[in-house]
Amino acid sequence: MMLSILVAAFLLPAQVASMPCANVAAAQTQPVRRHDGMAVVLRVLSKDDYSKNSHDCEAEFQLLMTAGLAAAPVAVDLLTSNAEWDRSLSLRLNGFSQDGKRVFGVLSEGGNSPFTTLFDYDTADGKVRLIDLKKPLAHFVAAKCGSTFDVIGTSASGAIVVQVTSANCFAANDRWLLSPSGARAQRLPPDATFLSLYEF
Repeated sequence: MMLSILVAAFLLPAQVASMPCANVAAAQTQPVRRHDGMAVVLRVLSKDDYSKNSHDCEAEFQLLMTAGLAAAPVAVDLLTSNAEWDRSLSLRLNGFSQDGKRVFGVLSEGGNSPFTTLFDYDTADGKVRLIDLKKPLAHFVAAKCGSTFDVIGTSASGAIVVQVTSANCFAANDRWLLSPSGARAQRLPPDATFLSLYEF
């Protein structure tokens, strides 16, 4: 019984959203809540960058935080990019750490300069840490893999546990532990324990 509860917790679906980069467009995930009711939503806004030389499409990735039902959301800027029109913009909001002090998710773009970036937002000090997943998990970020990345928990020391899902690449569907710097990753054994994300 306990094993099935743990497995279910690890398989909590991410809140996802995506869209092509277009003029005056937006997409956002469904909210994820913390134990005290704080809600977060991941959003991307896109528009013409109004550059006289390029007129590329600019994308702004934001985390919207709402402390209570009557409170106005506060926007936290995560990342801004500027590249070709119609490139794919994707959001995956995974949720809060067990202690509620961190929010995790993954931002990704297609196009000529694709990227997959994990964000780790600290709710106490308001700092955002961005981890380029091409460095520690390059073999899964390749376009041919079609991989998705989800933060599923943290270690006792606070390191991030990532679930990689891919039907096209060897050793996918595994859990990986990112080093504190985010530069390296090591595969976790199937029986390794960690703190799953908070489930509201």
